[in-house]
Amino acid sequence: MVTVEELLNLPVLRRLKLLAGKKGLNRRVSCLTVMEVPDVIRWLRGNDFLITSLYALKDDVNKQLELIDKLADCNCSCLAVKLGQYVKELDPSILKKADERGLVLVEIPRDMTYIEIIVNGMEKIIHNRDIVYIVEKYMKDIILDNYKDDNIMIERGELLGFKINEGYSLAMTLLDQNSDLEKINKLRRLAKEVAKKSDVILKFTYNPVVTIDGKSTILLFSNKKAEISNNLDKIIDIALDYLNREGFKDVRLGIGSLDQGLEGIKKSYYSSLEVLRLSNILEQKTNVYHYEDLKMYLLLNEVFKNKDYEIFDDIEDKLGQDLIMTLEKFYESNMDIRQTANNLYVHQNTVRYRLKKVFELTGYDINKFEDNFKLYLFLFYKRVKGLRG
Repeated sequence: MVTVEELLNLPVLRRLKLLAGKKGLNRRVSCLTVMEVPDVIRWLRGNDFLITSLYALKDDVNKQLELIDKLADCNCSCLAVKLGQYVKELDPSILKKADERGLVLVEIPRDMTYIEIIVNGMEKIIHNRDIVYIVEKYMKDIILDNYKDDNIMIERGELLGFKINEGYSLAMTLLDQNSDLEKINKLRRLAKEVAKKSDVILKFTYNPVVTIDGKSTILLFSNKKAEISNNLDKIIDIALDYLNREGFKDVRLGIGSLDQGLEGIKKSYYSSLEVLRLSNILEQKTNVYHYEDLKMYLLLNEVFKNKDYEIFDDIEDKLGQDLIMTLEKFYESNMDIRQTANNLYVHQNTVRYRLKKVFELTGYDINKFEDNFKLYLFLFYKRVKGLRG
């Protein structure tokens, strides 16, 4: 472990202003932690370097004094405070208390972000390991609704270098349905490599990877919407190249919506999962599924997944498996009879005969657009129904 003084002597951290607690400069630091809620004490591990704007205690000097005592009791090494937006200046009693308890108290310049402190501090301590954990936890808190106050979360984001309200985000989820734990971990490492490449392409400080329920998601961020949309294909190509080189041939990419704000992060994340679930229904010959391309199918999926429709069940009752398979291959082949015959390993006349039989049994003629639409809708309904039971 390094000492508080050693951290404060790092080139970037020399801008932190020592306010009080000088006698604690030789104390050890094992981790850097962001204070976001009043009860942060129970999460401290000892030898903490605590970073805060005092938002949760902004109007109560007595509670700020209590905080100094509690941090000292918990063997906290340093409290770094960003003054300005919520607390203009510290009451002299706070400085006196910090001196008495030997708790180093420093002021963070207004133009310095938390992520600068965390990256440089943790790199000194354990080679940048905890910054990944801190940012991922922040993103998981957003995705899983693990917060009560939007303003606190936005403040947390800004101090970590994410301008949530102004910036844009897009989720790219990687899914291998047949993954064991070893493959899940390997896929996460691969996602991190792609994320690093995206940092350079999008000119963003840090695009994190979030892993929930075995699925790794790269969260792409930029202060400009066009930066993400214009470079998305390039990032997808990098991901596919990595996947091919590592032998992940069956991994699918779910590309979420491009959105803004806290709700935008959640929407993009969950829409990336939705298109991956939808990929099981569409059976398209691709590894990449875009929310923007599949919004109509997502709507139909919502309509069909919880209810049975007699009109479609009637069609299924009238057609045998051979005719249904012929229809599926017909639409997969873009309604090309020759290609359909090749895919089914039958003669073209056999395909024509079967499609004529579909018309005789259902009244739907594949030569009419409206009838084609109804038959395709029937196949989609059948897949949705098959997934739910």
